[in-house]
Amino acid sequence: MKQSRVSIAFISVVLILAAGACSSTENQATSQIIVNSLEDTASPPVGTVTLRSAVAAAGRGTRITFDPALDGATFVLTVVGDPHSVLLGEIYSGMTFAGYGERDYGKSALYARKDLTIDASALPNGITVRWGGGDASHARVLGVYGDLTMRNVTVSSGYSQAEAITGGSQPYTLARGGGLAVWGVLTLENCAVIGNTCFGDYTASRDRGTYGGGIYANELDLKESVISGNAAIGYGAAGGGIYSVGGAERTSGRGADASLSRCTISGNMVMAQHAYGGGIFTLSGGPTNLATMFLTNCTIARNLVQDNPDLPEAGQYYYRGGGIYMGGGSVQMLACTIAENAVTGYPAVFSGKPNMGGGGGCATIGNAHTVENVSMQNTIAVGNTLNGAAEDWFAGSILHLFSRGYNLVGVINSSQILVPCPAWLMLSRKHWPKAGDVDGAALNEALDVAGAVYHPTAVSVGVGPGQPAVLWYPPADLAADKIPNAQYPISHIDAGYSGFAEPTDDFLNQVILKLRSEYGSILGGDFGEEFGDLTGTTWYGPATTWPSNSQNAAWIAFWRNLDTAIGDRLGMIILGDEFWETFHNGALGNVIVSVEETTAQYRMEPSDQRADARPKGTMGDIGAIER
Repeated sequence: MKQSRVSIAFISVVLILAAGACSSTENQATSQIIVNSLEDTASPPVGTVTLRSAVAAAGRGTRITFDPALDGATFVLTVVGDPHSVLLGEIYSGMTFAGYGERDYGKSALYARKDLTIDASALPNGITVRWGGGDASHARVLGVYGDLTMRNVTVSSGYSQAEAITGGSQPYTLARGGGLAVWGVLTLENCAVIGNTCFGDYTASRDRGTYGGGIYANELDLKESVISGNAAIGYGAAGGGIYSVGGAERTSGRGADASLSRCTISGNMVMAQHAYGGGIFTLSGGPTNLATMFLTNCTIARNLVQDNPDLPEAGQYYYRGGGIYMGGGSVQMLACTIAENAVTGYPAVFSGKPNMGGGGGCATIGNAHTVENVSMQNTIAVGNTLNGAAEDWFAGSILHLFSRGYNLVGVINSSQILVPCPAWLMLSRKHWPKAGDVDGAALNEALDVAGAVYHPTAVSVGVGPGQPAVLWYPPADLAADKIPNAQYPISHIDAGYSGFAEPTDDFLNQVILKLRSEYGSILGGDFGEEFGDLTGTTWYGPATTWPSNSQNAAWIAFWRNLDTAIGDRLGMIILGDEFWETFHNGALGNVIVSVEETTAQYRMEPSDQRADARPKGTMGDIGAIER
């Protein structure tokens, strides 16, 4: 009888889909196809509905759901549904980005050129969909040219591999999204993407990057999901767990904001000579967009960026962002834990910039404002390493580093942050530390590593390979009971001056004098004498390309040399808001200074990564977990 009822339900859905324009929007929105078989066939007998046949039959507004008898079942896919899955991807003219067009993404076990919803939320134990076709015919699990929504689904063992194509302009299929490749909006709720791989070709090319060991998606919305044990391997590779394009087709200039809430990104790996983002790579919409990735109540742990030992030494090689790498836009972290991620490789300096950075997180280093802001609130970033040395966040060439209070951080490297810019009240870029911030925090002071909770099946391919993938860490004493259970104010300083680009500009002389007056007991009363008279060393612009304008070389060199001269004597963050708020509005030497203070109210998240209420006592805990 059960099969008969399922068959009737399936036939009714097919009739709805066949009605086309005659179907009402209400019917389309409520239609469903109920899968009742684990077989991997496209044309099952009457009364049998397979996942493959359901994907083929689903129309707009259709939900693919599952018979209760399949609770906890695993769908083993052995058929390549499409050997040349088509999705959009970037196009280059030589080395120049030329927009997006349809590209060959190679083999997918399941492929849909439409919006798709796979919903196992009614099953207490969900379902698992894994590639089981073996090494002889690698394939990603699912490719979707449209929006994909999944609930309570585990995707595993996918393997997207670059393969040669003959007779066309594209020499290789694109190795992207070992588990899921989606050109649209990917929405995951209570899902897991574990043990998937992207394996790219080993030839240097701007056009053939290996992206997204677990997930490659244009737009991203993840809730209560786990992305663990995935790998991206090639010559150039990024996003061992997730590669988020960030809304490449948006034309507003903002891209599409990406969101991860109550998620774990752990035990993922990137292995390449140009290797970025062991856990997450966020592009924020590409070269012309500046979207934001929001991370809320997330644990990003034990991800790894490393060199590819199978490749001969190249002319240049880069290793950045063990936990997360910002290729563009902004990142906002609220109540997150970023711990025990690592970057390893061969240190070098190319074009005056370090080739390595950010055991925990890293922003790109460039000569234009391709990245904007990083903000941390109630976040732990500790125990992350760069070739074994502590480095939890590498600021790169961002505009601003913001604290929104009550953060625990080991080491922040701001050596490459954009230098002060007077034209837009951006003399202060490092708005740190603020209320409740602690720098120099050690791993075991902030987190109860011995009490870490692990995934029951996911295995790390990052830090601690072969060990169970971590889900979260309880807070240790330094993080416990620290955040007020009420709104608290955080202020930041905007400062600038007029009179730049003039030979009479003596602002840098005033900076040296201010350092002597404010910090003479630490730096010495003669601090800065080696710089001499700096009158005429000034900022010129132009607005969008000033870092690459040779006229600004002396200005940039001064600030870099000043950081070196100060060293660590004024704390981890050199010349943050505490310094710039000592300046006041009005004349200073030959320039006119403007200083503004902006204050906003913040408060802790009402619940933690496990959806447990915060706080449990009178004060809340820093990080993703409330103990």
